[in-house]
Amino acid sequence: MTNFDNAFSHDPIEHLEDDRLGRSDFSRLLAKALAESPERRSMVVALYGDWGSGKTSTLNLCFQALKELPSGERPLVVRFNPWWYSNTGELLSQFFEELGGSLEEQAEREDVGPLKDIKRSLVAYRRLIAPSGAVADLFVSGGALTVLANLGQALAEQAAQRQQEGSQDVHTVRVDIEEALTASDRRVVIVIDDVDRLSASEIRDVFKMVKATADFPNTCYLLAFDFGTVTRALSDVQLTDGVAYLEKIVQVPFRLPDPAPGQIMDIVKESVDEIASQQEAVSEQERKKTQERLDDLAFYGLGGVWDNMRKANRFLDSLRLTLSTVAGEVRLSDFVFLEALRVTEPRVYERIIDLQYLLLGAPPGGQTWFSRSGAPNPQEQANKATSAAVEAICGATEREELKDIIEHLLEELFPRVESVKRGFGAYGPDSLDRWAYEKRVCVEDFFRVATGWGMPTGMISGSETEGLVTITDPDALRERLRLYDNDIRPGVDYEAALRRIGPFYRSEADGPALNAILRVMFSEERTDRAHPTMYLLADDALKQLPDATTRKQVLLESIEVYQVLPVTVEVLRNLGLEHGWHSHTALPENDRTLPPMDLQEVLGAVVENIKKQA
Repeated sequence: MTNFDNAFSHDPIEHLEDDRLGRSDFSRLLAKALAESPERRSMVVALYGDWGSGKTSTLNLCFQALKELPSGERPLVVRFNPWWYSNTGELLSQFFEELGGSLEEQAEREDVGPLKDIKRSLVAYRRLIAPSGAVADLFVSGGALTVLANLGQALAEQAAQRQQEGSQDVHTVRVDIEEALTASDRRVVIVIDDVDRLSASEIRDVFKMVKATADFPNTCYLLAFDFGTVTRALSDVQLTDGVAYLEKIVQVPFRLPDPAPGQIMDIVKESVDEIASQQEAVSEQERKKTQERLDDLAFYGLGGVWDNMRKANRFLDSLRLTLSTVAGEVRLSDFVFLEALRVTEPRVYERIIDLQYLLLGAPPGGQTWFSRSGAPNPQEQANKATSAAVEAICGATEREELKDIIEHLLEELFPRVESVKRGFGAYGPDSLDRWAYEKRVCVEDFFRVATGWGMPTGMISGSETEGLVTITDPDALRERLRLYDNDIRPGVDYEAALRRIGPFYRSEADGPALNAILRVMFSEERTDRAHPTMYLLADDALKQLPDATTRKQVLLESIEVYQVLPVTVEVLRNLGLEHGWHSHTALPENDRTLPPMDLQEVLGAVVENIKKQA
């Protein structure tokens, strides 16, 4: 049982000041009903609301409204948690024990004299109406030894009770309680939330307890629960009409207003932006793009994922914890969508994890549109497999109305799914680099970040990557990359750093950045496993330079300054293949990195340099 001052800490997920559903007026109406009932008589008030509709938040707003009343008009509020106790006897025992303790504590603090010694009377009353927790409850659970032990305890309690209470009877003790409550001239509001979480028999026990004690003067019960769940439980356990049973106990029912269409989605959008704004690694531009994507998918029904405030609050609280571990390392909108599915549709999320190999990257054989041999088309086979994976993932939800939006989410997260479902065609060879630069979860490394809530082994952080690719001084970049040779993190080395920064130089880098990485690659002589990554990066970066003249100039200057090293040889070999070396089919002249005359000039410089070295 908690008293008025700490009643607000009952549920850390739902916040006192949270009036995002605009229920202040409703909460004030409820508070008025509790504080100003006619003639200060007893009353049972019920707050009906679907599971997760925000009953606890509404109660907290109601308590805040009560707390703002003048001290003489403010009720004494206590909250009782029936799910802590296992049977009717224990329920009654703890109810009166904690009710008395809570009232005495508040009475002492607020100087309500008649209630300063009410606990003794309440405990005595419980013992008289249900001695020792009721003998029937001794046999609820446990074996013979447990029953005997409980029975022994019951007999001892009865003996102590007779000795302490002498000739007291139920009527006398009840009169003492009623006189104290009447003399206090203060309302007592007893709150029992989440009644619908109890088992059917426990729900019945709570209403029996309320029925037996609800006629104390100046006392009001406030019960919050889902109407359908509770009435069905009462029907099952009482073998009677649960609605009629409830109507005999509840005198003033309130129905929690349903949120307006789209209201929860608006709350989620606003909260996602607020959570992201607290992460320094998330830029304002990234937050704006995320809001745009949320708007786009809201059109297709994304709000249905959060069909009540409890789900929305669970998602947002989870995002507060997990985003801090991956902020800046993965595209914000991708992470938000995956987390939404993980929290609200765990079966769907698990299927995504299981079938990720059919979702990540671009479709295999994306440029093979026709099969000349008549054999099965590789792209067609891959598309069928991906399409079947999408159907399996969407089919994992138990809510039929979510299947369409889950498919839209998959298309947003994974271009491979978009290609299969929308027929947009194959993606070019630079697509993976662009997606990697954007930190999208369709790239394996970033999928691992988003689903593992942190950097996977062998991957450097986004902030490190940004620091590297902004260096345009070749000497500074060379020395910075060499530090990774002695990095103590598992799997992080020189090659890992090159693989991480590669997508930037293949898709987004400007002239100064490309010039820097090329001079670094052409100046390094390595025989370790980083060598293939080096010459492939150099080859790709060279092709990103704006024109053949610039490419030729970079090659000539590198040969003059750094000599002809293995990376230079490998790059020139690849350039020669474009011209038909080693029986390869020559590319059209416009598709070659260097025209014939420029290539011959570079090769001449290579020969001269080798002669000098010899």
